[in-house]
Amino acid sequence: MFKQLFFRSCFAAASIFAGSNLFATASIQPPVAFAMDQLVTLTAGTVVNVTLNEPIIAEEISVGNALDFMVRSNVTVNGKVVIAAGAHATGWVKSVKKACDGKCSEITITVENAMAVDGQMVNLRSIPHIVKAPCCDGTAKADIGSNLSARVLNDIKINA
Repeated sequence: MFKQLFFRSCFAAASIFAGSNLFATASIQPPVAFAMDQLVTLTAGTVVNVTLNEPIIAEEISVGNALDFMVRSNVTVNGKVVIAAGAHATGWVKSVKKACDGKCSEITITVENAMAVDGQMVNLRSIPHIVKAPCCDGTAKADIGSNLSARVLNDIKINA
């Protein structure tokens, strides 16, 4: 019985609306079209500035050690952020000279890649950053917050 009353009520309501101008005056808008992919090209040579997230000391590291960096500022293409400030970046220790036998202590490091907003790793090329200690006076070290710059190695499409 309840079902019959429910269906009759629904039918009556539909009949009322169908007879009114409600449907005739309602404008039906087509759905807004969104781009499925908003790919932008990050071009080779674009500068990416990073900050070292860990201290390094010549006496405690070796060639090939990975280094943790953070991107300092947004990298944008046509107003869209493709690499966000705070994104993870990685670098490497390229050479280490430890202070011994009167030689100066020295560390050479580079930045190799940074993470784009779509999760891709963007290959970078940096001028090797050389950290030196005064000759015969201590060991070379780079503190947290040391700044380096790198450039995008090759064009890459990023979904931004």
